[in-house]
Amino acid sequence: MISVSDLPSETIPLAGLRILVTRQDTPESSLSEMLKIQGASVIRMPMTMITPPTSWALFDKTVQEASKIDWAVFTSSNGVRHCLSRLKVSGLSPKIIFSTLKIACVGQATASTLAENEIIPELVPEHFQSEGLLSSFKQYDLKRKKCWLIQAESPREILANALEKQGAQVVSTPVYRNVPAESDSTFLLKELEHNKLDWILFASPSAVQNFQQVIPAGFWQSLTKTPKIACLGDVTATAVLSYGWEVHAKPEIQDFDHLVQKICEINLKKT
Repeated sequence: MISVSDLPSETIPLAGLRILVTRQDTPESSLSEMLKIQGASVIRMPMTMITPPTSWALFDKTVQEASKIDWAVFTSSNGVRHCLSRLKVSGLSPKIIFSTLKIACVGQATASTLAENEIIPELVPEHFQSEGLLSSFKQYDLKRKKCWLIQAESPREILANALEKQGAQVVSTPVYRNVPAESDSTFLLKELEHNKLDWILFASPSAVQNFQQVIPAGFWQSLTKTPKIACLGDVTATAVLSYGWEVHAKPEIQDFDHLVQKICEINLKKT
């Protein structure tokens, strides 16, 4: 089998690049491995960790009342995985629970995770953000419809508020939460100070915020050379821009395949 190292450098888009991944890799989705396949040297330093919600009480109660719900809305693959895991631990069949509900989700990755568990969403917007989902929902009459948002703890309120304005009754149940990860700030600062990083990849606003908190005030501005920044989506890019940093790559389609592809395209243009 031919490895990346055996190929000529011109066929390896990210050869020679050192990239910091601030996301926690999962068995289902490893951004680090995608980058390594393209020749990058990857530093893993998660800024957030995914943990169970503070309480499952509201989720469990809502599951018992699933027959009264019209729509179930998933905003991420993490939401799908933790929801289905909780149902299975509780001895319940996700396929049966969701069989009478219409399903909406944000993003093709979320839809694929549902499909892997034989749950087919009715609504998947082209624009992979809550705003895209809201635009797609306008074709439906949601008056007096009950919408179940299955998402992170302390989510953005834009989705719930907009659905309520359309007349829906909204219940939001957390199935996971993002918490700051313990990061070796000394190692990170040395990497930055000695210009060892070519790219930093952010997949969520919370990762951006936690990264900003581990570097001293004024440190970024003092660097002789700053790494390029890639963001998974518009919301994450907005978080980066709010700190006065530049966004160099953001894929039109919000998934990791297209994020890596975008970075490859930029590097190949440079060379």
